[in-house]
Amino acid sequence: MAALRSFAALAATALFTYVQATHIDLPACTAPFRPFVYSGCFADNTASGATLSFHSDADRYNMTVEGCMAECKGNGFRYAGLEYYGECYCGNSVNGPSVDESKCNYPCTGNKSEVCGGSNIISVYQDTTFNPIDETIISDYVSLGCYWDKSTSGKALSYPQNAVNGATLTTEKCLAQCKKGGYPFAGTEYSGECYCGVVLGNYTYQVADSECNMPCKGDKSQICGGSSRLSLYVSKQLESIEPCGYVPPPVVSSSTSIIQSSTTSTSTSCTSTTKPPTTTPKPTTTSTSICYSTTTIPSTCEYKCGKWCNDALPDFGDQTGCKSSHAHCKLQVASCFLSAGWPDSLKCFDFADWCSDVKDYCSTSPSKVKNYGKGNCFSSKPPKGGSPPTTKTVTVPCAPTTTAKTTAKPTTTTQCPIPTVTNICKQPTNRQYGYDAENPVGDIELPVVTCNDLKSEFASKPFKLYTNSDSKKCGGYGRPQVPNACADACKAQYDQCTATYAEGCRQPAQSGKGGNNYWDSWFGGGKRYRFARSSEDVPQTLSDIRKEIKKRTRWGWSGDNYNGALSKCKAQYNDCLSLNRGVSVNGKCGSFGSGW
Repeated sequence: MAALRSFAALAATALFTYVQATHIDLPACTAPFRPFVYSGCFADNTASGATLSFHSDADRYNMTVEGCMAECKGNGFRYAGLEYYGECYCGNSVNGPSVDESKCNYPCTGNKSEVCGGSNIISVYQDTTFNPIDETIISDYVSLGCYWDKSTSGKALSYPQNAVNGATLTTEKCLAQCKKGGYPFAGTEYSGECYCGVVLGNYTYQVADSECNMPCKGDKSQICGGSSRLSLYVSKQLESIEPCGYVPPPVVSSSTSIIQSSTTSTSTSCTSTTKPPTTTPKPTTTSTSICYSTTTIPSTCEYKCGKWCNDALPDFGDQTGCKSSHAHCKLQVASCFLSAGWPDSLKCFDFADWCSDVKDYCSTSPSKVKNYGKGNCFSSKPPKGGSPPTTKTVTVPCAPTTTAKTTAKPTTTTQCPIPTVTNICKQPTNRQYGYDAENPVGDIELPVVTCNDLKSEFASKPFKLYTNSDSKKCGGYGRPQVPNACADACKAQYDQCTATYAEGCRQPAQSGKGGNNYWDSWFGGGKRYRFARSSEDVPQTLSDIRKEIKKRTRWGWSGDNYNGALSKCKAQYNDCLSLNRGVSVNGKCGSFGSGW
């Protein structure tokens, strides 16, 4: 494996084609290129999966063979395939059986004289500018080092290799799997995950090798990435020797034909501006430009409480965006209590108060605040415990190799911030135990059940219980299942109540601080309020004063011991189940993104 970590990586780094690899269709190649060669008619959607791995989102109602070739050339694939009149697919290997040519008989929607496969039958073409694949050799992969792999734009490498057993993963097994699929990029992550890719995803960047620190499950002497860190390798032998934009050297004569697009091609010219960031090329020895941009990487942990980190609040520049940002904050309070761990879950009360600070900022008119926005908000009420944003040089798309006017394909919005946080489930009231709709036991609120923020789930599960800072990991519910969602919310509140409030009543008082239990010493020796521990704790504004008053009465101190606190948590749980058993959702969350 020494060869994999050779200094040849330095040379290889300068030769990449960096583009976005997140299963999002990239622009078709508009420059002239060598035509693909017809490979045959193949069955698709067999038991082994799709014959070609990538489904282009190109217009299937105006598809031609040349158009699909351009799509696959622009996306860096070895094969192009057409199916069912106008569906365009790309891939690095053909994973279906060959069938009789007569089965490829559907005319293309954009040119009736051309054939575009059939029903579950695909016409396949090959880009001959790729070298043949020798699956027995993996030494042509060289290490590029450790890369950050947590971009909101998607994974650094698009194709997880689930066929590789993670429990026995080694670097060689991952490289062999990617070599078999014809992928020039390969990477290992989190000890047992293998990924392959045609290209390296945008907005990833190299980090210190020490951040890839997790041993491979199949060989502890090897490193297989880390948490959101990718041990990355590349094989230049698996890339096209004539990528999109390639300009051949001058020759006296040539019999090779080319596919000429309908637009005039020019060489790529990348420029750099301040905002929004565009791109600046670094010089290379090939015709393909590698473009970079210096950009601000949002913090992956803005606010930290023990074992828990929040999901970064969306940026905003107006009151509407500010309210969505506050809602995103508010929905994460429950996840803080569930994940921070004792006694750090105490800090979740401060997080909840910080979310209220964001809400207060939203009520301020932008005309009264200079540079109204998230940055200004955070400067006045900074988050605690997390890490600040960082500035990185990242890979970005280069300017297109054409002077013709092009229309960018919009990225489909799949996540919609909740504009207001209105809980479908109701907080119960019980005078005997001292809790009501505004004052739950221990001031630990009922987790929120409201509209689902993910479009891919909304049709079947329009409601969601928000108990994880990453909403993709939160449970979704159909309309008939909402009472179950509320029951789950009641249980989550009970778990938080016992883990934080009851646990605090069981812990002995901190030495020298007085009181009978942890809460007494934390909040001021049984005096029903927390002593100001520094000048920063002294309330300065009316809003701060109101919050401090709430803190001073937060626990309704009645000298609860562990059993007494536990009884309150249990009573609230049972009342919560009873109150929400027949909860109605009529008229709620009618369409995605419409809010409450």
